[in-house]
Amino acid sequence: MAHHLFDVRESATHELVAQQLRDLADQFASGAVDLAYDDWHGPVEVVDPVNVVVDLKQSGHQMDLSVHLTWARADIS
Repeated sequence: MAHHLFDVRESATHELVAQQLRDLADQFASGAVDLAYDDWHGPVEVVDPVNVVVDLKQSGHQMDLSVHLTWARADIS
């Protein structure tokens, strides 16, 4: 069963979105991602291997870019 940890939706400039993605990439590179609503949930450890799917679609006048990352939980043996 999935446990939802974080979700955000917003409209912003491409510059702001790029900065947010760089910040997230820096966290990912450090090996821990901190995306939680409350302080009760600490950073999520990133372990290798990481599987990635990058998908770019066009539908009429709209573009859709999805990046899907998956990896094993660090606390599961």
